[in-house]
Amino acid sequence: MMHVAYCFDPLYEQHFGASITSLLLNFKGPGSDLCVHVVVTDVSDALRDRLLRLTHTFRARIEVHLVLPEDLQRLSVLPVHSKWMSYLTMATYFRVLLPNILPPGIDRLLYLDSDTIVLSDVRPLFDIDLQGAAIGAVIDSANPRMAAQRRAQRYINSGVMLMDLQRWRQDGIVARCLDFALNNPEQIRFGDQSAINAVCTDVIHVLDDRWNRFVVAHNRSDEVADAAILHFITADKPWQSWYENNLSTFYWRYLDVSPWAGAEPVRPNTV
Repeated sequence: MMHVAYCFDPLYEQHFGASITSLLLNFKGPGSDLCVHVVVTDVSDALRDRLLRLTHTFRARIEVHLVLPEDLQRLSVLPVHSKWMSYLTMATYFRVLLPNILPPGIDRLLYLDSDTIVLSDVRPLFDIDLQGAAIGAVIDSANPRMAAQRRAQRYINSGVMLMDLQRWRQDGIVARCLDFALNNPEQIRFGDQSAINAVCTDVIHVLDDRWNRFVVAHNRSDEVADAAILHFITADKPWQSWYENNLSTFYWRYLDVSPWAGAEPVRPNTV
């Protein structure tokens, strides 16, 4: 069984819908080989119905996990916003809790941000030898600056992570990440990503960047031709009516065949 997880708040449910649909449509094995874990604070009737429709269509398992009130209280005191990532919410820390939230029998997990679009079968990721590392991830676009500031070997993007949950549990990485964020607020520029990089710097296995190809406003189609997963980083997102990159068509293509079909682009509310 291959396990994939998404964590999001209600504001990102629609975008999760596009991403999970792209994941399921491009999965080449039987749906019974895949289990998708959805981590949220609440499950509306509409969300439950849409997840049920996906289950019936693709025959994959979809399990919902609620973040416990005591965990929400613990996260509420952590730094979230910065001038670099003003759009983040507390939900950015949910992925750090995955080793505690998911059943102990799950060892390997693929975590995906909700602003990703999967273009290829993810099964090859589960065959990658992490060589004892706790995380497999792609080097972040800010690597030269961020790694130099932290005197680290590398700085990874946490939007797509192959996680060895057993290693996380053995090494107490959940508590260490949360403690770092609490005690070093001046270093939390990119939410939980900053804490993960600080705590896990020596236990990271670098993945080929096709598994987390960053999309920003100036990207061209030929720059993502070999991408397996697109990741719409920065505050500019493909669901905004003013988004100028035609790579947004990937987002709308999968949203329009998902149970969330019919959504309209977000309109500007400021000059």
